[in-house]
Amino acid sequence: ATTQCRECRGREPMCIPCSVTAHRNLPFHWLSVWNGNYFERRDLAELGFVIRLGHHGDGCAHIPCNAQPLKFVIVHENGVHNCLLEYCHCPGRRNELSQLVRSDLFPATLERTETAFTCDVLERFHLDYDISKRSSQDFVRILEGLSTGDRLTGLVKDRYRDFMMAARIYRYLTMVKRAGRGVGVVVPGRRPEDITTPCFTCPIPDFNLPSDWRDTPEYLRYIYRIIFCADGNYSLQKKSKPDDAMDIALTTGQGYFVPPSTMDAYLSKKYKTKTSQQDGAEETDDITITCSGFKVARSQRKGKFKYVDSSGVLSFSCDHLHFRPGGTVDLQTTETWGHGDHALHGAVQGTEQL
Repeated sequence: ATTQCRECRGREPMCIPCSVTAHRNLPFHWLSVWNGNYFERRDLAELGFVIRLGHHGDGCAHIPCNAQPLKFVIVHENGVHNCLLEYCHCPGRRNELSQLVRSDLFPATLERTETAFTCDVLERFHLDYDISKRSSQDFVRILEGLSTGDRLTGLVKDRYRDFMMAARIYRYLTMVKRAGRGVGVVVPGRRPEDITTPCFTCPIPDFNLPSDWRDTPEYLRYIYRIIFCADGNYSLQKKSKPDDAMDIALTTGQGYFVPPSTMDAYLSKKYKTKTSQQDGAEETDDITITCSGFKVARSQRKGKFKYVDSSGVLSFSCDHLHFRPGGTVDLQTTETWGHGDHALHGAVQGTEQL
């Protein structure tokens, strides 16, 4: 017996073949292997263990005779593992990406995948980020330290960029799943592309209203009305800075903000084109104030919003303090009727029958 598992309860000494067999469904455990002088930390792949997809750990009968296992880097909760992996080659098999995802391995790339992250580590990062507020850089460094056994992070290749890309897409897909998309959940009054949840206390026809609600007497119609309120927040500013052109939002038009395509036409007419300054910042040349009698807007200093792309937000919510999907807009200066109209238009979507 020359091996011990660092993570199995009891740490029973075993020979190498027995250790590999015992970890058929535990491929990410670290083993201690006796090298003649001391126990050395090893990955299961170094002992010949191969992760086989599509057959619950068994080898595929249709794999070519001369095929070699692929070298794969898999990041788990206990560190970064160098693994050996075989795909299923059966006729009518799923593609490689589907095989990975069905095995709870989230690929880092869509083509020539050589790195994957377990769904466990992605879910752990999601919870850790939301609860402890620890930075993503620190989380990845902890995984690198767990990989070496001596907590030295510089000995492992940096996986931060790959991890953040996978974590971002994983969180988006989780959000879509929780919104009921792709699983046949239909919420009346919700736009087809929405991934938000409406207020289920507010009246929604064909959902939480009686079938004869339209026959309600005039003096009781107030029961089925929706009360909106709007307010602005000028603490949520976005400073002007160079943005990554490849940093594409995944939820554009699917959340609580008015779709950019709707606002762009309005903003291009209301605000003139921004001009570059000597210091690299941008400044709006002029602001057209068309709100009659709205003295607050005219009293704003022109330079107040010089270095901000968004001076705040304007949002609509119902009387149950639930923000309305599509009822929030970015402000470019102060509150204007135009911004409010676009936010109100998004807030009333799905209430046409009331």
